[in-house]
Amino acid sequence: MKKTTGRKKKKTTGRKKLYSVLTDDLKHCIITGSQEVAIHHVFNGANRSRSEAYGFIVPLHPDWHNMTPYSVHMNQEFDESLKRQAQEYYEAHIGSRQQFIAEFGKSYL
Repeated sequence: MKKTTGRKKKKTTGRKKLYSVLTDDLKHCIITGSQEVAIHHVFNGANRSRSEAYGFIVPLHPDWHNMTPYSVHMNQEFDESLKRQAQEYYEAHIGSRQQFIAEFGKSYL
């Protein structure tokens, strides 16, 4: 028989505590300052979890995230500018360019 301690299990919300090394404020869009934001993972797809682990996320108003031609998901120049910022941070604080390429597949610098 399993022994119980009498304590109730703590409920979790299932949400991860996100942080960013690219901005101090995840509650306001980095472009407009709006409080209506979607969290953008700088490296998505297979690297989404690495974006979260390293803090490579930014808050963007939905227009700037994926709703317009100028949004990060539609504008390669905007997308790559965030990737360059993340890589610069990685190389300054975490590891070498070769290590970055090993984790993220290529260099953006």
